[in-house]
Amino acid sequence: MTVASQKLPVNYSIRNIIDCILNDNHHAKKYSAVKKKNIYHTVNLKLSTVQELASLLTATHVHSYEIEGSKLFARVGILPPELVIVDERFKNMCCMPYWTIYKGVKGAPYKRFDRCPGYGWLPGCPPQSTPVNTVQAILDTADLFIVLQTRLMTERWGVNWKFAVLHRLAGEIESLLGTGAVLERYGSGPCNACPAQPCLHSEPCRTQELKTISLESMGICVDRLCSDLALLTGDPRWRISWLKHFGLPQQTPKKWKYVEAIAVKLS
Repeated sequence: MTVASQKLPVNYSIRNIIDCILNDNHHAKKYSAVKKKNIYHTVNLKLSTVQELASLLTATHVHSYEIEGSKLFARVGILPPELVIVDERFKNMCCMPYWTIYKGVKGAPYKRFDRCPGYGWLPGCPPQSTPVNTVQAILDTADLFIVLQTRLMTERWGVNWKFAVLHRLAGEIESLLGTGAVLERYGSGPCNACPAQPCLHSEPCRTQELKTISLESMGICVDRLCSDLALLTGDPRWRISWLKHFGLPQQTPKKWKYVEAIAVKLS
């Protein structure tokens, strides 16, 4: 049997694991839906006092960038930072084994059940990623948590445009609000600051000012970000579905979304 034709067992449910962590996290249970909407209303009132900023935080504005892939961002949303859930156990999920296809010595594909191959190797991946207490401290200082989400896609490689769009928007925000307004940028997947990644070869980061670690690697619950935005905006398209057998021929569903974010201090 070929790798593509083999039936793979479902070893666990990502959805169930996330729900268990959220049910065991005090902060995740702190606010009711009504309270979340009240906090969201307050944050939007703050944003309305900075109209130039509000005009930047739209998909229409992002689509105006002359960056290949910018139009693949479908939504830009604002979350109150206090609704962002950070937990070490979301970082630990990178150690959970799953089926991955590798190439053998002679190039023949074979599958292996193991933790994410990026763990401890790719830039920004655990366990070297930012400690959760540092992440939480930044969120406690922020006034806005800006979330960008792409449309459903099938592109896994060659998506460096996500990095370019994120940094372009962050630069515009900082130009408008002043130096230090952007507290942190959060990517999706490994950092793309450098075409060649010297950090993979035990060399120090050459572009600290551009280093961009993923939301998940920071311990942030992306599932809750998106479900809260669906609740607060009334747009169900924010919700995400978790894939089974990612990267294998048996993968379902066949499309996914990328999520990135920026933490901002207004004053």
